Amino acid sequence: MKVLLTGANGYVGTRLIPVLLAKGHEVICLVRDKNLFRKQSVYADQVTVVNGDLLRTRSMEPLPADIDAAYYLVNAMVQTSGFAGLEALAAQNFVDAIDQTNCRQIISLSEIDDHLENSRSRQHVEEILSKADAAITILKTTMMIGPGSVANELMDGLTRKMPVIIASMWAKAQEQPIAVCDVVNYLEGCLLNAAAYNSEFHISGPEILTFRQMLTIYGAECKGAKVKIMTVPQVSSALSSYWLNFLTPISYSHAKTLVENLKYDLISRDDAIVDIVPFKRLTFKEALHQAN
Repeated sequence: MKVLLTGANGYVGTRLIPVLLAKGHEVICLVRDKNLFRKQSVYADQVTVVNGDLLRTRSMEPLPADIDAAYYLVNAMVQTSGFAGLEALAAQNFVDAIDQTNCRQIISLSEIDDHLENSRSRQHVEEILSKADAAITILKTTMMIGPGSVANELMDGLTRKMPVIIASMWAKAQEQPIAVCDVVNYLEGCLLNAAAYNSEFHISGPEILTFRQMLTIYGAECKGAKVKIMTVPQVSSALSSYWLNFLTPISYSHAKTLVENLKYDLISRDDAIVDIVPFKRLTFKEALHQAN
């Protein structure tokens, strides 16, 4: 079948392309810069590349009319003034373009964000996508584990550079980390799967761990060392964000989002997807060994 992919240069999109190709699908990548994509992607000669910026409709090349399904993997924008309006505009322009095709399903991916400041913005995006002529499948993910993921960069930086990790209450936050390869499995498994139409699902790994436990396991499995963690009553979000930005390759904006996330438990509240797309999910340890 013919599948449109937005976010083809993104963390998940780059990993989804080879899986779709291996399944025999024809992949059309909607990108803002064709030349950059062709330089960066090893699969550029195996996909059809369509130029287009979802914020600038005049830059959009026509989409093939015979698209069967589309992935909306557009990353959430950094929270600056007007970001919500821009996210909504991108989603509406996407729907307008998709409605000109024969697309039967849109699959959207985002993080579980009910407690975050940008949750209303993302909910609005999903409401816009739901108004498309095609059926909608919304996947909400927990913390992703994989090579180069924000979580991996964070754990690597903390365990490598800190003899003793000073942690606030975020160390006690419960997580249900999911391997990025399992995220891709869910994305592919929902493709034109009627059981997933017009539904929202939480996707996660099989274990619930505190972030403190994750750091301890990461140190033992990936560094061969015992991680020392000291918990203090209170550290401001701003200070924690600057600290993470200094110790890890994570940008300040991503560090700030991560710190806000770690204030809350990030676990799946719905496991209906495991019956619709059944497979053996990787444990946290298994995900780490695949990632390192």
